[in-house]
Amino acid sequence: MNKKVIAMGLALSTMVLPVANVQAKKITSTAQAEKLAKKHVKGATVLFTEKDEEDGVQVYEVDLKKGSTKYELVYKASNGKLIEYKWEKKRGKKSSKKVSEKEIRRLAEKKIKNARIVETDYDSDDAEYEVDMTGKNKKYELVYTPGGILVSYKWEKL
Repeated sequence: MNKKVIAMGLALSTMVLPVANVQAKKITSTAQAEKLAKKHVKGATVLFTEKDEEDGVQVYEVDLKKGSTKYELVYKASNGKLIEYKWEKKRGKKSSKKVSEKEIRRLAEKKIKNARIVETDYDSDDAEYEVDMTGKNKKYELVYTPGGILVSYKWEKL
């Protein structure tokens, strides 16, 4: 009888543990969000952090910088999941080299496997190619220089 009670107690306790782990991942402060972001972008400096609401969901947005690259990470407050990720490099000198749209599409498909291109557009005002893609549960936006250098990358959960 005692063995059955102990076994039942152990079984119940293991069922409760995952719930506690889920609650432990909840973000309740900007400091927690910053710590998560700094783990994701090692060696980066936090520029700005704010708690916000997007589509009725509480989120934490963390802006970081590492070298000449700026990052923006958005975490869902209720479970600590990264729901949006973006980086953008400071643009250097303009190159006279220009690759074709077909080459830009090939570069984007190589960068994001298992996703399809929705739209490719050349923005002549900014002199850059913008590529929109969708994957299993994410939407991607990639920006390339006319020379084919990736200067901005973003994904967000659908």
